[in-house]
Amino acid sequence: MSIDSMGSLPPKASEPANSAQSDGTNVSNMMDISPPVMQDGPVSETKSLAGDSGASSYGQSLAAMGTSTANGANGSIEVPLADESMENELRPAKKQKQDASSSMDVSLDTSVRDATSTSNTDEDELVQVAPAITHSGTDPNAGSVSNIEDYSSIIHPSVAEIIKLEDIPAVEPLECLTLRDMAELEAALQIGDTYNYNDDEGWKPDWGGNLLLYDKEIIINKGYLLNQPNAKPIRIKYCDWVASNAPGSNGLRGLELLFRFIYNMKGTPAMAKKILAYSMQRPAESAAQRLDFIVDATQRVSYDPAVLQQDGWTIKKVDNPEEGEAFHIGRRIMWQRHEAIVISFTTDETYGGLWKAAYVEDLETFDLEPGELQAAIKKWDNKQKQISKKRTTRAAPPSGSTRFAATANFTVDGIENGIVLAVPTSRAAQGVLWPARVRHVVEGNLTAAGGSRRNSSKNQIEVVFLAPFWNGQSSTSKVSDATDPYSLGPLFEFDNIEVSEYTIQRYPFDLLSIEKVQGSFRFLGLPNAVFSRYLDAHRLAVALKTYAIKHISSRSNDQVFASASLTESHALTVRSPIFPGVVLNIPFDFILSKLPHPSELVSASMGDDDDNDFEPNIDINAIIRSMSPPECFGKKIPSVKQDTSLLTPENKNPILSPDPTFTPAVRVASQTENEEALWTINKFASDFLCTLFQTQSSSDNLAIDGLAYMQKLLTSLIVKLRQLSGVFKGYGASKQKAVLRNILCQCLLIKGHGEDSLECGNIPPGVSKATIIVEWRKACERVYKRAVGKLSSQGVGNNVSVVLTDSRCNGHITQSGSFERPVRIPAAIKGARLAGAGSDPNTLLITQVEDKYLDLAENAVIPKAHKMPYIKRLKIKIASIPPSVIGAPLTDDSDGEGGEDTMGSRGSYTAAIVGVAASIKAADMVVGGQCVNVFCAVRPPGHHAGQELRSMKAISNGFCLFNAAACAALYATTPMSQGGLGLRRVCIIDFDVHHGNGTQDILCPTYDPRFLYISLHAGGAHINGYNDEDSDEESFRLRLGGKKQDGIFPGRCGDTSPHEGVLNIPLGQKVTASAMGAALVSKVTPKVETFSPDLIILSAGFDAHVNDPLGLGGLTSEDFGSVTEVACQMAYKTCSGRILSLLEGGYGVPCCQPRVDLFLPNSEEKLLHLGSDLPSDMKDEVPFILRQKLDKCHAEGFLDCVKEHVKGFVKCNKRK
Repeated sequence: MSIDSMGSLPPKASEPANSAQSDGTNVSNMMDISPPVMQDGPVSETKSLAGDSGASSYGQSLAAMGTSTANGANGSIEVPLADESMENELRPAKKQKQDASSSMDVSLDTSVRDATSTSNTDEDELVQVAPAITHSGTDPNAGSVSNIEDYSSIIHPSVAEIIKLEDIPAVEPLECLTLRDMAELEAALQIGDTYNYNDDEGWKPDWGGNLLLYDKEIIINKGYLLNQPNAKPIRIKYCDWVASNAPGSNGLRGLELLFRFIYNMKGTPAMAKKILAYSMQRPAESAAQRLDFIVDATQRVSYDPAVLQQDGWTIKKVDNPEEGEAFHIGRRIMWQRHEAIVISFTTDETYGGLWKAAYVEDLETFDLEPGELQAAIKKWDNKQKQISKKRTTRAAPPSGSTRFAATANFTVDGIENGIVLAVPTSRAAQGVLWPARVRHVVEGNLTAAGGSRRNSSKNQIEVVFLAPFWNGQSSTSKVSDATDPYSLGPLFEFDNIEVSEYTIQRYPFDLLSIEKVQGSFRFLGLPNAVFSRYLDAHRLAVALKTYAIKHISSRSNDQVFASASLTESHALTVRSPIFPGVVLNIPFDFILSKLPHPSELVSASMGDDDDNDFEPNIDINAIIRSMSPPECFGKKIPSVKQDTSLLTPENKNPILSPDPTFTPAVRVASQTENEEALWTINKFASDFLCTLFQTQSSSDNLAIDGLAYMQKLLTSLIVKLRQLSGVFKGYGASKQKAVLRNILCQCLLIKGHGEDSLECGNIPPGVSKATIIVEWRKACERVYKRAVGKLSSQGVGNNVSVVLTDSRCNGHITQSGSFERPVRIPAAIKGARLAGAGSDPNTLLITQVEDKYLDLAENAVIPKAHKMPYIKRLKIKIASIPPSVIGAPLTDDSDGEGGEDTMGSRGSYTAAIVGVAASIKAADMVVGGQCVNVFCAVRPPGHHAGQELRSMKAISNGFCLFNAAACAALYATTPMSQGGLGLRRVCIIDFDVHHGNGTQDILCPTYDPRFLYISLHAGGAHINGYNDEDSDEESFRLRLGGKKQDGIFPGRCGDTSPHEGVLNIPLGQKVTASAMGAALVSKVTPKVETFSPDLIILSAGFDAHVNDPLGLGGLTSEDFGSVTEVACQMAYKTCSGRILSLLEGGYGVPCCQPRVDLFLPNSEEKLLHLGSDLPSDMKDEVPFILRQKLDKCHAEGFLDCVKEHVKGFVKCNKRK
C-alpha cells in the first residue's frame, strides 16, 4: 500500500518514524498548513507507506508484531485523542444531533478487535462484521432498490420539492475488509482498542454512526507535542487529510476502506450501500471531485427516502393526527435560526418518537424529540408572522417627523383597490367605521380643509366617505329621493384622517350580501333609519372595488415607497388606485335612487340556493360603455363569445351584470313539474357540476374517474332519499328518528367521500379543483335540506330549536363569593323560557340527558379530549370530598396552587360529565335532523379545561373541569364505524370574554384539518405583554377578574394565532360592539366560509356584557342576539344551518335569595325572582361587595343575554 492508495496514514505508536522510506514524503509537505498553525513548532517527519503492489512495512509489522512499540526520530509517536467532536465543527449555528438509526447486531469486540490483535492471521482473511455478500456481478440487494421515482406516491409534496435526487445506475459491490485493511483503517482513524479510547471515540454499533467517522478530526503532530507540551495540536478532518494526499481520483484509500467497512455491516440499508458504492465507482477527474462525490453520498444517505424507509423510518405522511405522529411530515419548522422541513418519523423507546428534519438550504439532517419539534413549529409560525408584518416595510420611512415614522409603513389589505373602512373625524359620525375611498396623491394638491398639502401631517391621508349619514340632518338641499333625514346630505364627503389600525381597516366585501350588511350594521349602535344610507355606501364601495380589481393595475411595493418618499405622502395614498375622472363623475345619485329600498328587499339567506342572497353589483364599466359609441347611439355592440371565466357556476349570469328585476332567482319547482322532475340530479347539482358529469360520463375510465364516482354517489343518495320519502310516514316515531339520522349522516359521509374521489382521475383542463369541491358541497347540502324537508314532522326537523339542560348540573356547588354560582342554570332556563322555550311548539325545552350519552361521554369521548392522569386525578379528588363540604379546590396541584377559582363539591364530577353528555346529544340532534339548532344550558363551563391541568400556562382552570365544546367536536368527527358522526370539519366559535385556551389545546395544538377554532375575546399583546419565542415562562400571573396591570386571563396564548387552524382575535381591554362586529364581518365570516364546516359549535360566554361583574365587556344583550344571528348565517351558508351552542361564562345574575344577616325588610332588598326554575333546595349566598356589583344586572344582565341568544336561534331556524 502506498500514499497514492491511502493518503499517508499517520504512524501507529509501535512503528518507527523512519520505517518505509520509499518516497521520503514529509507530513508537512502533505498538508496545507497555514503559518498560524505552524508557529508552535515544526511537524515531525513521517515517511510514506510502501508502494501500491507490496504490503506496507507498517502493515507487515502490525501483522507480525501486533502492538509492539518503537521510538521514532522525534520520540515515541502515540495515537492522539480528539477532544472536539465533529458535530460541533460542522455547523456552529445549528444543533447537531446524531441520527437515531436502528441498532445493528455487530459484535465489534469479538470480530473486529480480535482481528486487529491477531499476529498470525492470513492478511487476506475477511473480517466477519457482516454476512457475506456475493461478489459476482452487481450487488443483488443494492440493485433491487428502487430509485426516488418509486417513492413519489408516498413522499410528501413539500419534501419532494426540496429533495431532488438523481438516478443511480447498477454498481459493483464493495469487498469486505481483510485483517490488514481493518488495522490500517483503525490506525488512520486513530480508534480501536490499540489506542484505549472510550466508546464515544471508537466504532459505533450502527452504520450511521460509523459513517460520521469520515469527518472525524485526527491529530497529526502528536510526536511534536510530547517534546513541546505548550504547543497546540494540529487537527484536520479525516476526509480532508485523505483527499489532500491523494494523487488522483482513485487514491482515496482511507475513505474507500471506511465505506467498505460500512457497506458490509449488518443492517446497512441496501439503498445506502448503493449510494456509497456509486460514490467510489462513478468516474471522477480528480481527487477533489471524488471527495465531492463522497461528501454528497454521505449527506444523501441521511435524507434519501429509500434509505430512511429501509432503516425503519416512516416517510409517508398521514392525514389525521390520530393515525400517528407521521402527521407532521412535510411540516416547515425553524431550528437554530434556520429553516427546515420534517421528512420522516420513527418510534423511539426513550423519547416515544423521533422526527428527522432537513435544513432547506443544504439538506443537512438532524433529529428532534417531541418537545423540540413543538418548539420548532412554534418558532416557524412566529417567524412567518414577522415576515408577513415586514412584507410591506422594505423601504425606510422618510426622514422628519417621528410621529409619521411610527405609522409610515402601516398598510391595509386591499388598499390597492382603493376602498377601506375608516373612522370619520366628524363627531356626528359617532366614531363608526364607514366605507371610504382613499384618494391617490395625484388627485389634488389641496386638502379637505383647503390648505397646502405640505402643511398637513404626514401621517394623515385624504379619503372620500361614501354616502355618509352624518351630513344629512344639517343639509338644506335634497339630493336624493329618499325621505329619511340621514339621506339628505351630499353623496360624498372629503376628510383627512390619522393613519392607525384603529381608524383604518380592511374592507370586507367582494359581493354585496344584504344579510351580511345587516349583520354588520347591528353592531354600530346607529338608528335603524341609517341603514338605507349604510346600504348605499356599501353598494358604491363594492362597485368601485370591483372596477379597480378588473380595470386598474396595482403597483409594486418598491414603487410605492419610493413615490411616497418623493411626494412626502403616506404610502397608502400612493398604493391606492387612480380612478379615471369619468368613473368619479358618474351620476351615482340617480343610480342609487333606482335601486330597491331596504324595505323592499326580501332575505333569501335561509333558502335553498346559497348564492342568491347577493345583490348584483353596479357595473361601472358597463355604464361607461353605454355612454360611448355605438351604445350611446342606441346601437348594441356585436355579440361575442361569452367569457365563461367571469360566470358563476350557478346561474351563468355575468358577475358584473345586474339582474333588472333585482330579485333573487331562487330555484323553486313550479306546480306543473311532476314528481319525477323533482328528483333529477340537476335539481341538486349546479349546471356547472352537471356539465362536468356529462363530460366525464363519456370516458372509458369510469372505474378511476373521480367525477364519475361523485356522480354515482350523488345519484344513489337521491334515489335512496326518494324511496324513503314514500314510506317514511308509515314508520313509528322512534324509527323515523333513526331513519332520518341514518340518511342525513350518509349524506354528509358521501360529501366527504366525494371530495376524496377528486384525487383520482383527471380534472378537465381549465377547471379549478377548488370550484368543483365548492359546488359538490353545495349539492350534498341541498340533498341534506331536501331530506330534512321531506322527512320532518311536527316538532322534529325544520323550524325547530331546542334548549337542553339537566338538573344534575346543579350538583356542582361552588364556594360563597364565586362568580360561577349554581343559580346560573335556573337563570338561563328562565331566559330561555322568555324566548319561547317550552311554550312555543317549535322551541323545545328538554330537561334531561339520557344515561347512554353519559356512558358515551365518560368512557369514549372525554378520554379523547383529556389525558387519563387528569381525569383520574379529578375523579379521585372529587370522590374524596365529604358530602357536606362545598367549595373545595378541584384543580390545585401538589403545591396547592391553581385551585383558588375552580371550586366544587361531591356532585361536581357528575355535573361535568352531564355537561359533556349534553353537548354530544346536541350534536346528535342537530346532525340527525331532529332540530336546526340547540342551546345547552349546562355547567360547569369547559373552554379553559385542556388536555392536562391548567393548559397553555394558565394559572388556573378558570372554573372549568371537562371541555364540552371540544368533546362535541371530537365526537362529531369520530368515524361512524367508531360510534361518532363521521363529519369532516367542525368549526368552534368562542365569544366568551376570555380566550378558550383549553379548547385550542385539545383540538388545535398543531394544525388539524378537521378543526377550526376561532376566539373573540378581551386581550392583546399590548395588555398581556409581548412573548419572547424562546421564553418558557409567563411574565404575568393572570386570574379571572384580575387587575389591569396583571393582564387578562388566561394570558398570551390568545394574543396570536399559531397556525391556520386557529384564528385568535383579541379585542382590547374591553370588548365593544363595534370591535366585535368588525371582527365577525371582516375576519370570522371569510375564514368560516373558506373552511366550510359540517357543523358549527358556539362557546357561548356572556361575560362580555356591559354589566357583568368581571368588567371586561361593553356588549348589550341585543348585541349577543346579533352575534348569534351572524353565526347562524354562517351556518346556513356552509352547513345548512347546523349549529349548537354551549354555555360558558356570564356571571351577571343578581342575587336570588335574601341575606340572612341583613336587618332590613325583604321588600327593600333587590332580588331576581326565578319562580319554579329555582330549585327549592338551592342556596344563593352572595357577599355584600359582589351583591353591589350584581345589582345593576337587574336592568339587564345574564338572563337577558340568554334570552336574546335563544331568540336568535329561534329567528334563524326557518330553514327552507
